[in-house]
Amino acid sequence: MTESKAETFIFAPYRLDPGQRLLSRDGQPVSLTPKEFDTLLVLVEAAGNVVGKEELITRVWPDSYVGNGSLARNISVLRKALGEDVIETLPRRGYRIKPPVASLPSNGTVSSVESARADAEALAQLAVLADVREAAPQWRRRFLVGSVSLAVLLAAAVTSRFFANTAKAHLSAKSTRPIQSILIEKRGAIDPLDEAFKLAGRDRHYLHTLYNRESNGWDRWRIITDDQNFYYRALSENEREFALQTDWTLTCVCALERGGGFADIDLGGKGPRFDIEFLQEGDRYFVALTKQISPRIEMEPKIEFPGVADVAHPHTYELRYDHLSRTASLWIDGQLMASAYPGHHQFQEGLGLMFGAAIYGDAATSSMVFRTVRFEAH
Repeated sequence: MTESKAETFIFAPYRLDPGQRLLSRDGQPVSLTPKEFDTLLVLVEAAGNVVGKEELITRVWPDSYVGNGSLARNISVLRKALGEDVIETLPRRGYRIKPPVASLPSNGTVSSVESARADAEALAQLAVLADVREAAPQWRRRFLVGSVSLAVLLAAAVTSRFFANTAKAHLSAKSTRPIQSILIEKRGAIDPLDEAFKLAGRDRHYLHTLYNRESNGWDRWRIITDDQNFYYRALSENEREFALQTDWTLTCVCALERGGGFADIDLGGKGPRFDIEFLQEGDRYFVALTKQISPRIEMEPKIEFPGVADVAHPHTYELRYDHLSRTASLWIDGQLMASAYPGHHQFQEGLGLMFGAAIYGDAATSSMVFRTVRFEAH
């Protein structure tokens, strides 16, 4: 993304220098990945104005389509690094930086005295802005803003106009640029809600995260149900159309503790639904592809595979879709197990990527463990 290298931003106690790609708190650097830094920079440049999700995605990932999950992940990381109150979510509108933001020019090498003077002026701006935000009536806020120096007002006006024009240009580019790829992913023991997934049913506060003694970390997410429950991330109409016109892979690194579980991709009215099922029948475990759900479940093929129950070392299951034949093939740990799977058209709601657990057979409850769930189209 294009950066504002000519100025440094201060939002106490943080200082963000785009030129050096450095975020610091009280002089100490705060570690961020490049995309996390870019996400924060867009919000800070807006200086309290709301930035829509689409614009954020366009500016942070200008050359690819990544979906809302990557943005939600970055916002979650930034909140953990800066504090939950620093970035505000405005439902159906976007995000904004909450603390007042002041800027000062980055004019190359300056003396410590000049740097201290610039910081003092920036902090004075912050103090005025904070007073303005605390003032109650809207008319009084405008009166107080008038007490800020003319230079600050002119700078704010120029910045605001530049930001608005830039936003309009990015939104225009976004609307005309075709989708080139899709990547939706649930990783490790991260809460799927923090990765822009939604939970279909009420969360019963089961113990979700699993600890791995070999890697000394929490790397799997468990979902338990006495009926069915799942996480999902819906695809847009354009995404569904794109998925049918290209090859894609649905990957599930997962294991079944008991009952039944699944990983699905539902293309809604644009195409079929493709289900990978994980099933327990007594002490036997199976991987299956769903042909029909109602009035009774029909699956073909239904492959016995003991590794389905290996919770400590989940195996890798993939559906690889070929857009020319419009069918998918099933792979387990890189080995082809079944082909020419056309999917089915029952219970389609356009929910996109789904993964969860559902009761099966004699089990009173079902429990499924997920390390990775990924849908990738390109």
